[in-house]
Amino acid sequence: MKKIIFLFFILFIFNSCSNELITVVDEYNPLYQVRAIPGDGSIKINFWSGILASDFAGFNLYISTDKNFTNALLSPEGRYPTIPFSTHARSNITLTFPKTGGLTYNNNTLYYVSVTAYGTNDLAEGGKIETRIDSVIPVVPRQQQTSTGTITAGSLSITINPTTATISRGKIQSYGVQSNFDAITVFTNNNITATSLSYAVGGVYIASNNTDLCKVWITSSGNYTYAFHSKAGQCNTI
Repeated sequence: MKKIIFLFFILFIFNSCSNELITVVDEYNPLYQVRAIPGDGSIKINFWSGILASDFAGFNLYISTDKNFTNALLSPEGRYPTIPFSTHARSNITLTFPKTGGLTYNNNTLYYVSVTAYGTNDLAEGGKIETRIDSVIPVVPRQQQTSTGTITAGSLSITINPTTATISRGKIQSYGVQSNFDAITVFTNNNITATSLSYAVGGVYIASNNTDLCKVWITSSGNYTYAFHSKAGQCNTI
């Protein structure tokens, strides 16, 4: 009987410890598959994270009009991290860049963004833990509109009729039927030459001429949402 009780006690201790968060005092696992999502006067960043540390406090967001970051954005309360977070599991996370201290994100302006995981621990050097900046991502906020006619996006002209999407002065690529406008954000093939494509309701298309970039999502027959910016030579995210 004593042996049985002792074994039960050992198993209880092991099980209890396995459910506790482990405090990491030197570094966190890096974030991965980071991508920027432009909006109308707004910017989001999407990534995967899986930090198992009790001193993890959230994420710091960085933004600049060049590739050199200085300090992360402060939270609306004026401190770090920019976005407090407490999920200690592998998760796909989307964060919106806050507009604090009069900060705005102007349409058709090129920005560079990044994100880090952040925590505080008195045992760490400087009393804080922060992942390194691995991904510096260009992004251009852009106006988003709905239409039922021909789209004029800078020098691009896109016409959608009952069977095809046709483009003038550019090239167009299909990304298939998607569930939302932000499902595809990056124009991935600048070597395509298609000027006319068949389409389906729900399809997402991106058109480019290396200067202007336009994304179209056909929401229903004859109706679509589109966005446009003129920084295609610097940023292929739309």
